[in-house]
Amino acid sequence: MKTVHSLSAPAALFVLLLCSCDPAPPAPAPQAPAAAAEPAPAPAPGLIHNVHIWLDEGLDEGQVRHFLDGVRSLEEIPSVRRLFLGGPAATPSRGVVDNSFSYAIVVWFDDVAGHDAYQEHPIHLRFVEENEAKFDRVRVRDNVVE
Repeated sequence: MKTVHSLSAPAALFVLLLCSCDPAPPAPAPQAPAAAAEPAPAPAPGLIHNVHIWLDEGLDEGQVRHFLDGVRSLEEIPSVRRLFLGGPAATPSRGVVDNSFSYAIVVWFDDVAGHDAYQEHPIHLRFVEENEAKFDRVRVRDNVVE
């Protein structure tokens, strides 16, 4: 024969409350500590190719557009890291400033080898061939970036 144990009213209430409660949510799995973010590497030194171009007077809008499109095509050359194009800034006149050029082109390369590959690249050669007749004057200054 089975023996039945009876619980006191307070004990029965305690068991009833204990069984009716939702179990505690499982503890989140431990995660590996986040790796410390490393700072981005500083840009490597390189070479800056500065080209100032004075276009011939009398070029029509289509000829200027063709020139500008040609400059933008130079960005497709693999060794070109960045290319900037613009006209002279409206800065105050000073004795050391020459804002008489039509356009300035600034091209950034990783090194001299990148510059040399650019000079011989078919896109650059085509640009020069298609546009040099539009140039009244061109001045180039190349410098190393440290």
